Amino acid sequence: MNDAVLLDRQGSIAILTLNRPDKRNAIGDAIREALVPLLGEIAADPSYRAVVLTGAGGAFCSGGDLGEMRSRCMLERRARLEGWRSAIRLITRSPKVFVAAVDGPAYGAGFSLALLCDQVVAGPTARFSAAFAKVGLMPDLGLLWSLPGRVGLGRAKALMLSGNVLDAAEAARLGIADHLASEGGTLDEAIRCASRFADAAPGSVSQIKAALARGPARLEEVLDWELDGQPLLAGTEDHEEGKLAFLERRPPRFKGT
Repeated sequence: MNDAVLLDRQGSIAILTLNRPDKRNAIGDAIREALVPLLGEIAADPSYRAVVLTGAGGAFCSGGDLGEMRSRCMLERRARLEGWRSAIRLITRSPKVFVAAVDGPAYGAGFSLALLCDQVVAGPTARFSAAFAKVGLMPDLGLLWSLPGRVGLGRAKALMLSGNVLDAAEAARLGIADHLASEGGTLDEAIRCASRFADAAPGSVSQIKAALARGPARLEEVLDWELDGQPLLAGTEDHEEGKLAFLERRPPRFKGT
């Protein structure tokens, strides 16, 4: 049994925990092979409305497992990275809101994984670093897309080229962390954050995330996306429920239909 990623539940919120504390949750084949099916399971279950991603043992993720990077075969290395594509899509285009709960290091691929999430909660011990260049690599797992979107191109270049370590306060100042948590309260704060988004209409969440995942675009492209997505959403039961709830001055009860 692969217990490299654990799935727990709190109401409509799924809690995914990277579970290799002896390696500070370094990303290797075991985590990927456990995470992808769990993400698929969550995506297929409409009773899950949000996801919190965290790490065991006081660390979020220390980056890629260097012990598994020994192969000098380019095709093997390429296949390993290709295996992450489905996980990245399941997070960035999901109808669920993803929240990263970061304690300890979020380095390298761990930094990338945190920034794939829609919101980032940082505890007092959180540390962020795009440390790829320090080991002769380039950013992966989507960081070349996600980091500039949060901090701008110039700052993203500086962080990627230097590998400087940011504490929680600096990460919040730059826009890398969205919320700061008190000591020992990171997971609870992430669950509270996820709860605030869990009532959003899943179709709306999916369309918004999918459009934003395409990156910066020309106005005409954005207008085309609106033409694709908005008429689809306007025909859903959730839209009718949203209108009715507005008129009745009550919270909507969305079902993802």
